[in-house]
Amino acid sequence: MFYDRNCHSRSSAFTLVEILVVITIIGILAGLLVPAAQKAMEKGGTAVCMANQRQIGLALLSCAKDNQGRLPDVYTITATGIRDQWRDALREYLTLPTGKYAGRDILCCPAAKKTPINFSYGIPYSTGTRRVFSAFDESIPPNPNYYGSQRLINLSSSTVMLADAYDPNNSDSDLFYSPWGSYPLGTDQDGDGINDSAATLPLPRKFNCIDPRHGNKFVCTMVDGSTRLLTIKEWVQRTNYWGPVQ
Repeated sequence: MFYDRNCHSRSSAFTLVEILVVITIIGILAGLLVPAAQKAMEKGGTAVCMANQRQIGLALLSCAKDNQGRLPDVYTITATGIRDQWRDALREYLTLPTGKYAGRDILCCPAAKKTPINFSYGIPYSTGTRRVFSAFDESIPPNPNYYGSQRLINLSSSTVMLADAYDPNNSDSDLFYSPWGSYPLGTDQDGDGINDSAATLPLPRKFNCIDPRHGNKFVCTMVDGSTRLLTIKEWVQRTNYWGPVQ
């Protein structure tokens, strides 16, 4: 019996059709696996963000405890200008190193848009009696709109104290704007028929600078120290999240 090399070579080679079938199968598998991997990464980023906010939230509560129950002021207004940013008051509680971009692993959400990232979480800024966080005026007599941040005893446990934030008008901002006081929800910027942004804020400042960057939800931390995922609609429609109600 004679061995035909050419015949054996032809029978063991892949045909063009077989190669195309293999490529198609690989493409289908990739199409199934990539979205699953992306979802897993998103969930991991959300978990990191919640852990970050939990640490910052506990630091805010510890700072308040050491300050007769009052949350740290956004800043202090003095005769010579502004001093004592609220984040500076947390450094000893978070044991953060000094420097503009120090402590990013805690201060920044993995899904944040800012570049370079300095701080991607915001506190709810407002003025007047419904404030949660506000500035403090040292002048005599002080401006009644700037009596400083609120005492915890005046806030319900469901008050939002910290949240994912992004201000396209100020890449270094660490605030979002409470619908109480000067920033009532008067415009519908996402087109769902529900007012979600203050007309008094310059565009584009969707959702008063809350950033729903986790699957159209945002991570927030409440006065009771818990962290939650909320939709913009939930935040807009639940005024008990905003602070004191008159």
